[in-house]
Amino acid sequence: MNIKTVFDNAAQIYDQTRRQYIPCFDDFYGTALELIPYPRDAAIEILDLGAGTGLLAALVAEAFPHAQLTLLDISDEMLAKAKARFTAQSQRIHYHTLDYIHAPMPGQYDVVVSALSLHHSLPADLRAVFGKIYAALKDGGSFINADQALGPTPALEDQYHQTWLRQIRQLGCTEHEVALALERMKADRTSTLDDQLTWLEAAGFAQVDCWYKHYRFVVYAGHKLKA
Repeated sequence: MNIKTVFDNAAQIYDQTRRQYIPCFDDFYGTALELIPYPRDAAIEILDLGAGTGLLAALVAEAFPHAQLTLLDISDEMLAKAKARFTAQSQRIHYHTLDYIHAPMPGQYDVVVSALSLHHSLPADLRAVFGKIYAALKDGGSFINADQALGPTPALEDQYHQTWLRQIRQLGCTEHEVALALERMKADRTSTLDDQLTWLEAAGFAQVDCWYKHYRFVVYAGHKLKA
């Protein structure tokens, strides 16, 4: 399944069901914001990796009004929706259409954030991407990932999945919306949380930890120490 095609096709309706598809929406994104280790008035440079329609970037931009944000995504259609979202802030928002699996990341950043993007990467690709993120960070920089993790056993993974299905239906998802989500999930290549944290450390990150977990939804971070 071509991941670019999946998200080009989903761009127009992607934001409509975010709060239903992510039952822990506020805590999930809120933790990611809280982990950015800078004062709210800091003039920092932030990369949003796999930015999609700019949902996370919008929260970051509001919380850090003097930050410069670069949104990077493989999907032109997704970034077009992001550009529409950020019309009034265009001078400090920048865009790159890029396949971060196969291309180097542009620029150097104080913070790299990502939300619900990296779990589309195969394990070998994800390990390589962690290395690219580390290289793209300035000394002292931080990487914060709000994403998904595979259950550590098949039984737990099944429990994660069944709980998620129950929760999204309780939050109002129609069976059509459930089917759309399940179809997009065929592009997932999710790894376990333990593997992801281990690969972060192998890439050079320090102070690696998971700060939030709700079944399959996790928020973890690592830091590039100053030389």
